[in-house]
Amino acid sequence: MKENEVIIVDQINEDEYNTLSDVCAGYAIISKPFTIRRIGGQTLNQAILNIYKGKLAEALFWYFCRKNKLPLDWETPLTPFWQTDNRDFVYQKTEWDIKNNFIYHQGDEFKDLNYTDLPALIPNRKLGDQWDARVRIKNKGVCTQSGFIFTFLKGAELLDGKRVQDFCSINLTPYQVEFLQRAERKYNGLPARWEPFQEDVFWAEMNKRGDNKFITLNFQPQLVITGYATKDHWHLFKKTGPRDINNNYQDLDSKQWYTKTSRGTMNFLNGTLWATISNATTPVKELPSFLSMFPILSENMVSASFVKK
Repeated sequence: MKENEVIIVDQINEDEYNTLSDVCAGYAIISKPFTIRRIGGQTLNQAILNIYKGKLAEALFWYFCRKNKLPLDWETPLTPFWQTDNRDFVYQKTEWDIKNNFIYHQGDEFKDLNYTDLPALIPNRKLGDQWDARVRIKNKGVCTQSGFIFTFLKGAELLDGKRVQDFCSINLTPYQVEFLQRAERKYNGLPARWEPFQEDVFWAEMNKRGDNKFITLNFQPQLVITGYATKDHWHLFKKTGPRDINNNYQDLDSKQWYTKTSRGTMNFLNGTLWATISNATTPVKELPSFLSMFPILSENMVSASFVKK
């Protein structure tokens, strides 16, 4: 794809953005007892923030698609808060996952870098992870293949190469944390077979223990929509990171694209993006653009604009 095909969702008013954020924060909190902490040593607050950040990217993407009346099926893969997510949407017999990563830079957009130089990343920590599971269709009878949409959000401002302000922070009282930790222990961070409790009862208990403004936005990052991948593009991806599933590195062609720390963490584009786990990886520019799925957007697009490069 080309840089001028990159879409920036930059026309959401503040109130609508805050509403989307609040919904995502609520989901992150109520679903946490049924979601494992994927990274060792992760605190409850960090785990909730990770869920929230992923949901925010999905919500911004949904907002953009709804505003532009794109014919995507969001209902078929929908799951309740107590069950594992079942892809994000369905389109043309393909079940799609939105793979969002956070980038770090000054200002609203890149100045000296291209979005298409960013890596498309699909988690590949072990057998059964998202890369391995890409060939397993969850919505059988409706879909015949899976695909990924690659998006990015600015995670923090950079000053002299250092992150100085994350875009969000979490606000939970010790009493709310204790309540959620008890729920985690009860449900073991695993999906439930049936609805475990009434939502209004849960929120009543949370509100007894503190405020219901769980996330503070320090700024509102704009969603960057780049490319997509299906089975036609799997051959472009290589296994990279601390180690792949065979405990080996597979270096990508460009030696200047990334560096590795002693622990194997991958630093892309001089700190613009960090990958701390093993991934299947390819540069976004090697993939077709989301715009190519919906060329009508080049003629009539709302709530967003194209990168002017």
